[in-house]
Amino acid sequence: MHTDGIDIGKAVKELRKSRNITKEQLAEKIGISVSHLEKIEAGSRRPGIGTYQKLLDILDADMVIHKEIETVQEKCAEKVQAILLSSTEAQAVFMTNILEAMAQNIQLVT
Repeated sequence: MHTDGIDIGKAVKELRKSRNITKEQLAEKIGISVSHLEKIEAGSRRPGIGTYQKLLDILDADMVIHKEIETVQEKCAEKVQAILLSSTEAQAVFMTNILEAMAQNIQLVT
């Protein structure tokens, strides 16, 4: 998993080791299985935003991992833009209204 030349899985593994945290300890603190953490460190699995936030806190690694969060948001924005640009004007207005309503009410589910 690469972002701006940074291998996030490798960074997580190196940070974990430099802080003398075992895979088992980190997985428990994050609330994921050891096998899930191993896949993240191997670069074969992308953790969700919630897992990234926990990694930020536990590993004190804001600068390393924050770039990946921004990249996920940028990719989502690109997808939304492509959908809107390929739709009719009425469809674009409708989808935008739905997205705005969701954004206003997202705090209800988080």
